[in-house]
Amino acid sequence: MNSELYPWQQPQWESVHARVANQRLTHAMLLSGPGGLGKLDFARRLARALLCESPQANAMPCGGCRACLLLEAGTHPDLIEVTPEEDARAIKVDQIRTLAAQMTLTRQYADYKVAIIQPADLMNRAAANSLLKTLEEPPAGALMLLVSARPGELPATIRSRCQLLRFAAPEPDTVAEWLQACIEPGQDARLLLGLASGAPLAALHLATSGELEHRARLWEDLQGVAVGACEPVATAAAWLKLGLEVPLNWVHGWAVDMIRLRMSPSGSHLNNPDLRPALQALAERVDLRRLYGLLDRAGQGLGLAQTTVNQQLLLEEMLVYWFDAVDTQSS
Repeated sequence: MNSELYPWQQPQWESVHARVANQRLTHAMLLSGPGGLGKLDFARRLARALLCESPQANAMPCGGCRACLLLEAGTHPDLIEVTPEEDARAIKVDQIRTLAAQMTLTRQYADYKVAIIQPADLMNRAAANSLLKTLEEPPAGALMLLVSARPGELPATIRSRCQLLRFAAPEPDTVAEWLQACIEPGQDARLLLGLASGAPLAALHLATSGELEHRARLWEDLQGVAVGACEPVATAAAWLKLGLEVPLNWVHGWAVDMIRLRMSPSGSHLNNPDLRPALQALAERVDLRRLYGLLDRAGQGLGLAQTTVNQQLLLEEMLVYWFDAVDTQSS
């Protein structure tokens, strides 16, 4: 894990530090906000700070005490992480029951026993109900850190029992310099931040993962389907090799931009400013109502991405809709 606090997380860190100092930290906290902001890193850093035997003046962990060394090795008995099991789409009730039992065990080294549940919104109903029992009667010294980019998917009964710590995309001016220092010379930090909806870690991933090459191919395919050069079913099969969420996220962003261009061609802020001419040309060939239809289909698909939906069929139906939506008679 990155040993330093990300610069855009300083307000959240100061807020939590104040709660700890004033003994106002409750037994559960919900870290919510879009992906790509480092919420899980923050949760782990907070856990390390609370379990550290010699925290620094700014409440950061020292990195050298017995607890910090155990945390670095992943063997500290007072820190438990719960994520979906391999190849599973949800956090299951047995995992939460095991967690509840572990949280009742005697703390070994510090005043806290910390659990991190990530992503908390993937708990199935039975798991959420089981966690609720623990939140209603928390063991002494227990701290549950729920990390979620979709807190609305959590039951209201769980949200109401957690202190809320919100994370939001920072202003580009505050992170562009940080990002530029992390990427290759010649890459445009502000463009990357725009493509990532302002999320710095998501922007860094775009710059280093080959995702931009995928984006270029997906955009070419979307234009190809529009003019009949790419067959929707074959295109859907090719897209699915990238996973469902990758193409849907890009299509969702392009649909938003095309709607903006139809509404205000000259002054619109775009998520994809480098594609403005091509987006505008394509938007002019699609009825606004059909653009909203494309947006709805991409959004609904993203909402179903963690379910057992037929992903191939979902992409096929969206691309067939897109082919039918474009006016091939317009220039």
